[in-house]
Amino acid sequence: MSELLQQLCHQHELCQRQGYADTHLDEVKLFRISNYEEVMPMLYNRGIIFIGSGRKTGNIGGIQFENGPEQYLIVTSPQPIECESFVYEGQMLGVFVELNMSRLHRIVSKLQQLGSPAANTKPIPFSVIAAQKPEVIEDIHQRLLKALINPVEIEMLGDALLDELYFRILQGEHGYVLRQLCEQGSAFSRVSKVIELIHDRLHEKVSVDEMAQKAGMSVTAFHRAFKEAFNDTPIQYTKKIRLNKARQYIVHEKMRAVTAAERVGYESQTQFSREFKRYFGVSPSQATKLGYTAF
Repeated sequence: MSELLQQLCHQHELCQRQGYADTHLDEVKLFRISNYEEVMPMLYNRGIIFIGSGRKTGNIGGIQFENGPEQYLIVTSPQPIECESFVYEGQMLGVFVELNMSRLHRIVSKLQQLGSPAANTKPIPFSVIAAQKPEVIEDIHQRLLKALINPVEIEMLGDALLDELYFRILQGEHGYVLRQLCEQGSAFSRVSKVIELIHDRLHEKVSVDEMAQKAGMSVTAFHRAFKEAFNDTPIQYTKKIRLNKARQYIVHEKMRAVTAAERVGYESQTQFSREFKRYFGVSPSQATKLGYTAF
């Protein structure tokens, strides 16, 4: 596995740096981390994450998980996570597969047509699932990596391989999580739609009443469902997303801190600086010291 990732790393000129590299398949990115990184907040995007070399430990409000070669991670909505990164032989290598909702809806719909049961009777799942990698997932993972090395092969087989990956996960122990994400009547699906609202309007103040209305739930029911799915209140979650986005603007887009603060809805630069330092441990002007910034 690590040999395939190393080959991809060379192919996409990622061996002398860290971060992401695009592959020959739009929904799949290669990532590399070159140094141990102590515990720090990180924004995980919606996707499926496979680590082939090295490992990460994560903490979301006391809920802990580990992701290494024996596991894979399902992130159903953007989620701020406190992470610690461990390299192996000088690096961590893996792939990030974007969770494409159009693809997911199509496959879930097909399964339902074939008589596969709905999942809305299950409890509200947590937004991040760290699962042991069964043989069937390991098999599709390896075949995907092998195909990514060959541009012609991935052009011909890429969509089918991603369809199979989704199918295998849906048929497994944690498949109900992705099914609930697609079922409009489920509380998990309703709460997830509110996450899109929060991200679309980071520069605005969105009240919990408006969020609950978007979810089609009472404020009490929405608050409870949100807490179950994200282990944060809607207000806490929004604040963390704003700070993580501001950090990305400062580090990746070289944006001035005052501009980044305004972009994510802070009216007071003093409040932004205070909350940024409390969350990340450094001031906005020192954001580049935080290392790798997103998954």
